[in-house]
Amino acid sequence: MLKIKPQNPKGVRDYLPAENAKREYIMGIIRKHFELYGFQSIYNPVFERLETLQGKYGDEGDKLLFKILNSGEYLDEKGLEIIENKPIQYGKLTQEISSKGLRYDHTVPLARFVAQHQNDLTFPFKRYVIGPVWRADRPQKGRYQEFFQCDADIVGSKGLVGDVEMITLIDNVFSELNLKIEIKINNRKIYNGICESIGIEEGEITPVSTILDKWDKIGEEKVVEELSKLIGEEKTSKLIAILSIKNFRELSTIENNELKDGIRELEYIFKHSKSQHLKFDLRLLRGLDYYTGTVLEIVSTEMEYGSIGGGGRYDDLTELFGLRDMSGIGISFGLDRVYDVMTELNRFPSEENKKKILILNLTERAIDQYYSLLTEIRKAGKVVDLYPNQTKMDKQLTYADKAGYTHAILMGEDELANKQVQIKNLKERKQESVEFEKAVFKL
Repeated sequence: MLKIKPQNPKGVRDYLPAENAKREYIMGIIRKHFELYGFQSIYNPVFERLETLQGKYGDEGDKLLFKILNSGEYLDEKGLEIIENKPIQYGKLTQEISSKGLRYDHTVPLARFVAQHQNDLTFPFKRYVIGPVWRADRPQKGRYQEFFQCDADIVGSKGLVGDVEMITLIDNVFSELNLKIEIKINNRKIYNGICESIGIEEGEITPVSTILDKWDKIGEEKVVEELSKLIGEEKTSKLIAILSIKNFRELSTIENNELKDGIRELEYIFKHSKSQHLKFDLRLLRGLDYYTGTVLEIVSTEMEYGSIGGGGRYDDLTELFGLRDMSGIGISFGLDRVYDVMTELNRFPSEENKKKILILNLTERAIDQYYSLLTEIRKAGKVVDLYPNQTKMDKQLTYADKAGYTHAILMGEDELANKQVQIKNLKERKQESVEFEKAVFKL
């Protein structure tokens, strides 16, 4: 049999128990705050019909969709037929051999979910979901092909209360995680108004936003070069000049109704959110096609790492699935990136005060007492295990050290005769005798 080298595909990671416990710690805090804010958990399948996903993320996003090959011999049957009888067309071939795709985010599946189950939901509908998404991106530091997103959305309300609540929620989560952040904010209405005022045509607005969204990755010179090819040097020059404005109130001199609506919305949010971390950034667009109002991005102020979360308002997403007039706003925390930042900054709480107990398996005559201790210690809310087989004490203690146990309970023939146990503190290398009946209390 051919031996296979054990390794991950590029773009995904395994997490050892201690690492995954830290991820669970982050998810626990995020989930707690989601529920404090009234969000309810739902479940969506990890894959959707391809037609549900395509066309929702712009041309760049569509290229990153993971497509699932139809089962069985479908590729052989359909693929060969298409290749033999027609010129090879990638789009046509894809349609024939793949009808499903892994979810790219949690927002488009939510729009499908809301449209499909609208008669079973009460609006405004507040939901959260924590789970993996997939993007066929080039793997690099901080960019993975599988990663977890922790999303909260409010669907069915156009009021800006939701926008303010999302910002407050972000503040509270990162305060408990002990991370210093900046929340960048912009409004797509402002961007659309700017584009209209300088003559950028409607069909060019999304491609321009896609280029601008790469600003931090490719730099201003490359952005100007790509924009000039798309909209010409004159419009590019005007756009770049406007994007240098730091205070959104200065944009009020531009005569455009949609832009002025965006400014009014920002005024409301800055007035009522009271966040000390909120900063206007006119270059922030988040190049997803579905954003229509507020856009948000969360970055660490303690290290350079890019976005660790974001979100925004979308007014027309459910309309693509036949449900009109259903505005929504959502935010997403990037679990893997938050984990990386907390690991780099050493912000996880110490495990020193958490007890993890191992009962040594020293004699068959004490097996009833071992099981009794297991039951009573777990009732007390402590983590405890019984070593699975009887072997040398040194071997069991070595295992306990390596596996991270803080205490060991020793009950051999002598202890059994005297109705005692020895409790060994493995961290401090101390040991004391305790009456069997008082062992649980002592621990």
